[in-house]
Amino acid sequence: MNIYEKIFARLEELHMSQIELSRRTGIATSTISDWRKKEINPQADKLVIICKALDMSLVNLLCDEEDKKNTIFTTNHVNEEQIILDHIDNSSVATKKRIISYLEQWMLKSSINIPTGNVFIITDAEGKKVVVVNDLRFKRSKRVDWNTVEEYLKEYIGECTEILDTNEMVYIGSDFPDEYSHSKDTKVLRGPNEYAKSNASVAIKELIQIATNKAFSENHKDKHNSKAKYGWYRYDTRFAIPKYDNTGELVGYNIFKGRLVIRHAQDGKLYLYDILRIKKETSKPLES
Repeated sequence: MNIYEKIFARLEELHMSQIELSRRTGIATSTISDWRKKEINPQADKLVIICKALDMSLVNLLCDEEDKKNTIFTTNHVNEEQIILDHIDNSSVATKKRIISYLEQWMLKSSINIPTGNVFIITDAEGKKVVVVNDLRFKRSKRVDWNTVEEYLKEYIGECTEILDTNEMVYIGSDFPDEYSHSKDTKVLRGPNEYAKSNASVAIKELIQIATNKAFSENHKDKHNSKAKYGWYRYDTRFAIPKYDNTGELVGYNIFKGRLVIRHAQDGKLYLYDILRIKKETSKPLES
């Protein structure tokens, strides 16, 4: 059985849709569909995250049943690496060659040092932290449905995250979802910047964690006397959004920068208020 056939068999077994697999892996749904329509296997560097999403081992995906049937394990404490090595050792010559070929491709891809996952933090070539967002909840269209974004952001209310640079704790209040989705700054966003801000909503905690360049300003508006009694803080933050070619293959990441706005409230706590001035950086984007 081919690799792509095993993937779709596993999807049926788990009653999982291609859309859900796309959400879990960051792989475009069009790419997943092409595996079956064009009878092609996914690229080698995608196999590990696919296995994780489908709760199956890399060996089960790469090796055929007849190549594994004579392998017997006498202990439940064998680590995964040893299981893989034992399976490879007991496989046919053809399967061994196929595994080695995939591993070679995977090692070449690994040298680019972008981990797999939905949301994670990396350090770029200049030593600056970037939040990489592969979980694209809000797809590109003429305009973003910000009411849907607001409903999603309500899941954060009551949560607290630490800014690693300053060890300050930042809370999410009930005002944040509405401000983030309907502020004056959000209303003027267009194109890639609007698309980027909508999808940055899935990485709020990580964007807080990597915040830097703290700046303070007094509160000058009466309407914020309690919400920002002790003033406002602003921090820089950065995130990356994947970009795809016309076939749906990942070709790199565009990096965006933004400015966290945090209010120092009457209760003495810091609350995230909005992320302003979302804009794509002009520096070289991350490679896939």
